[in-house]
Amino acid sequence: MQSVTTGSVLPIAEAAVGSSAGLAAVSLAAAAVQLIVAVGVYVWGSLALAAVFRKVGRPPGRAWVPVWNLWQLFELAGMKGWWAAVLVGGGILTAILSSVTASLIVQSAQGAAFGAGGDASGALLAATVVPMLFFIAFAAAAIVIMLRMMGPLNRGFGRSGGFAVLGALLLPVWASIIGWGSATWLGIPRGGIPPTPFAASPAPAAAAAPADTTAFAPPPTAAPSPAAPTPVALALQPGAPVPTNPWSPPPLAPVSAPVATAAAPAVEGTGAPETEVDEHTVLAAHRRPSAALMLPTGQTVALTAAVVVLGRNPAVPGDEPGAQAVAIDDATRTVSKTHALLRRTDDGWSITDLSSTNGVIVGDSESEIPVGTPVSVRGRFLLGDAELTLDAGGR
Repeated sequence: MQSVTTGSVLPIAEAAVGSSAGLAAVSLAAAAVQLIVAVGVYVWGSLALAAVFRKVGRPPGRAWVPVWNLWQLFELAGMKGWWAAVLVGGGILTAILSSVTASLIVQSAQGAAFGAGGDASGALLAATVVPMLFFIAFAAAAIVIMLRMMGPLNRGFGRSGGFAVLGALLLPVWASIIGWGSATWLGIPRGGIPPTPFAASPAPAAAAAPADTTAFAPPPTAAPSPAAPTPVALALQPGAPVPTNPWSPPPLAPVSAPVATAAAPAVEGTGAPETEVDEHTVLAAHRRPSAALMLPTGQTVALTAAVVVLGRNPAVPGDEPGAQAVAIDDATRTVSKTHALLRRTDDGWSITDLSSTNGVIVGDSESEIPVGTPVSVRGRFLLGDAELTLDAGGR
């Protein structure tokens, strides 16, 4: 009897072991397929975002860095970049809470099944439903934040609200259409940002007309008529008779050389009173500023000095008292108060990083320039994430 029982148990055990091995193989294959799909989606999305970053003038290499690529999109939309960290951190926290909650509920279900009391079937149902509710709540919050970001971002590309929904739900598809399609970055209008105090203002319409100062000039002295000389003129002439009218004032004493000498400086040189003095000094044509700087807001500032200090609220260095300070309205908050220094030399313009927080990137380079070392610059450069363009002009 014992041999029969043993013979019947062995095939059952072998079948159980075989089914467990098959289930493990299927699980490993499913995990490998999921990993391949995840890597493929990530590569696809990074390539598409790199094309988007090229259109907006940002380094395409940032599209391959997790969290940092999403950070760039939030900043382009005019929002704080740390919303990307909030989304990723919220997803990780939701996954952890769901796993811990499901484990606790499953343990209570096992206790109920082995006689510890409670509804085992209800606990198993809760182990499935509660984590699902966590994920649904997080997904709803994430979609709202993504829609808030995608709205202005799509307006910057000239696209409608449908693209905002597409970007919030299927970011790689949206990035593929925008990055590899015909969309052009138009920029996001930033209403309410005041112009920089150093921006060049348009010249007034009547600037060419000199100020009229004749109202403050003394009245001109009328020249005496040769046909009818005045009594005073007669009295000033040598040998003129003294008036005999009893009601007339006492005759004036003859005035000769001292009077003429005292009046000479007033008429010497031009022969006219100094009443038409124009206080406006015109800048010589060969000294007009030929360089200009375009700020992130689209405004252009004329560079009128050989040394220019850049930042949110730049301070002029003590060794360069004549430097021009240019304030930058930076919505990204990545520009330091005193960020960089531009200097014009005989070889052109150079830029120096003044120990800023987020560094300086020149041209299409993806690495920051060394702090305190002048680097030649012409055209586009970045202060943090704020893009500026230098037009060196010509002499």
